[in-house]
Amino acid sequence: MSERAPAPRRRDSRHSFGVPRYVLAGLSVFVTVAVQLAVNPGPSLTIPLSVSLLAVTLTAYFAGYGAALIATAANLAVNCYFFAEPRFSLAVAGAGDRWRLFVFAAAGVGVSLLSHRFSGTRLFSRVVLLFASGLLLFIVALLAWFDFENSSAAAGWVEHTYQVLNAAEVLQTALRDAEVDQRNYLLTGNEQYIAPYRGAVAAESAAMKSLRAITADNVAQQRRVASVEQLAGDRLARLEYGISIRRDQGLDAAVAAVAPGQGVRLTNSLSATLSAIEAEEHRLLTARTQTVAAQAARTRAALAGGTALLISLLILAGFVIENDVAKLQASSKTLRRQADLLEKALEPIFTWKLGGPIEYWNRGAQELYGFNATAAVGHRSHDLLHTRHPLGTAAIEKLLLENGRWQGELTQVVNGREIVVESLMTLVTESDGRKTILEANRDITEEKRAQQEIHRLNRELEQRVKDRTAQLEASNKELEAFAYAVSHDLRAPLRGINGWSLALAEDYGHLLDETARQYLDRVRSETQRMGRLIDDLLKLSRLTRVALQHESVDLTSLARSIAGRLREEVPGRRMEFVVEDGLLTEGDGHLLEIVLANLLANSVKFTSPRDLARIEFGRTNRDGKPAFYVRDNGVGFDMAHAEMLFGAFQRMHRQSEFPGNGIGLATAQRVVRRHGGTIWAEAKPDQGATFYFTIPAGSSR
Repeated sequence: MSERAPAPRRRDSRHSFGVPRYVLAGLSVFVTVAVQLAVNPGPSLTIPLSVSLLAVTLTAYFAGYGAALIATAANLAVNCYFFAEPRFSLAVAGAGDRWRLFVFAAAGVGVSLLSHRFSGTRLFSRVVLLFASGLLLFIVALLAWFDFENSSAAAGWVEHTYQVLNAAEVLQTALRDAEVDQRNYLLTGNEQYIAPYRGAVAAESAAMKSLRAITADNVAQQRRVASVEQLAGDRLARLEYGISIRRDQGLDAAVAAVAPGQGVRLTNSLSATLSAIEAEEHRLLTARTQTVAAQAARTRAALAGGTALLISLLILAGFVIENDVAKLQASSKTLRRQADLLEKALEPIFTWKLGGPIEYWNRGAQELYGFNATAAVGHRSHDLLHTRHPLGTAAIEKLLLENGRWQGELTQVVNGREIVVESLMTLVTESDGRKTILEANRDITEEKRAQQEIHRLNRELEQRVKDRTAQLEASNKELEAFAYAVSHDLRAPLRGINGWSLALAEDYGHLLDETARQYLDRVRSETQRMGRLIDDLLKLSRLTRVALQHESVDLTSLARSIAGRLREEVPGRRMEFVVEDGLLTEGDGHLLEIVLANLLANSVKFTSPRDLARIEFGRTNRDGKPAFYVRDNGVGFDMAHAEMLFGAFQRMHRQSEFPGNGIGLATAQRVVRRHGGTIWAEAKPDQGATFYFTIPAGSSR
């Protein structure tokens, strides 16, 4: 008896507001009727039956299953008699309505019996409130859909009215056009008016057909449309008669046949009938709009009430759930403590009592060490994992007591497998003085192996660098030896060839004819050119051996100095040098002067055909990076052969056109590359060329 006593007391408290429980059953029927009248006429029984089921649910909660069964029977009878077709009869004609009534009856009985079965349980209130909220949300959605359907219907009637008005207007316009075209033909006899007249007659026929179709739902309008069709036919017959008389008997006969006043009666009757059609459509539109507006107002009022009730139920459900959650929190202190420990961990964790065994072992620890929770819990972590550290585990625990946390690398051995972890231990002291260690470990075994591999590779790389440096030093020595051989051993034969050729020319030149002396001069000039090529090759080789001296270099000053020298070398030419101010960079001043000297001299050479040579030196941005440039208005070149520009002894023009050894641009490229930069050119034949270079090694300003 003591276990069953609380349920009646709770139920009595629910209807302690003074309403007897069976009165609630009658109120539920009243609410159902009120909602149905608000949305009448509804699309189906779905809305009233849903409201009835909600009323049964609330009756079961507040008044018990007996009152709920009575509410179910009463609502079933009311919906069957008043709202199912045919109305005011218990005989239901539609199969769909019969199924809806059957589903409602089954649901009402089920809710009533379930409320009796679970009314004493803790979850009863929450289940009822959530079910009622969901059902009410469904009802609100149905009301919203019904309101949308009403709005769509109103829009459809408006569109229908405008279709009728438009068809009547098209009909009148077609008749007027036919009259105008017929009159023009009568006056002129010109057959060109017959085609538009026939078009107007066809348009009148189409408009009449459309008007007849869109007024098919209105018997009175159909009678007016039939009258319009008869009058329009008579009018068109008179128009056809006038055309026939004009074509067969001439203008005078046609004028007599269509004398003024003969068609006025038909036109006036036709206009009056069409006006009556339009007036009827306006009247119908007004009446239908008022009906739909009233229906929408009732539906929206019901929708607002349902929404307010839904919010109230949700608030009540929130209070009930909050109360249940508070009870659950009060009885789950141990679960909250463990959840708090888990929230502090970022990695797979386990917990152990300070100086004691493991208490918690998560899945991440199981994956790392291979022990499941059953095998790990109850063992000391240091013994299970064979933890090693230079300080010792006792010292780590002492540091935990002093600092509250410890972080470092541990070596652990599990089943013969050595694991290196980055460990973070946190000491948690609870209110009862219990000390628990939260340990989070991250496996860094592979990282350690990778670090060892990196150290080994670094040592190998250092050795390779040493070996490569030794090879480069040996290559440089060989290059120096080669340069010495070129400078001394090759020059001696060249000097001999040049000297003996000079002696031959001086001593026996009078014995040689003109052709022989030209051959001898050719030998001497080629020997001298070979000497210059050797000099250029030696200069190019020295660029790879000279050490770079990093300093601030004023490129503007260097360019202007070089330009002055070039003017002195060719005093008879008209040349304009434009050098941008403030061009500074970091690099080897001597080598950068060589770059500018070669580029500017190159521009001077290839602008020689111009009356006024213009050579610019400045700075721009290419691909977001600063670049220096030398631009001229010389002969340019074809970019298809641009890859030959920077090769040693590569030439794009004949020696007779532009003399040179083809070593200047190769020298410039080698200097720029030694500074870590790039050099390239852009040009078009006979439109000049621009050479760009970058010096990223220093800070260009």
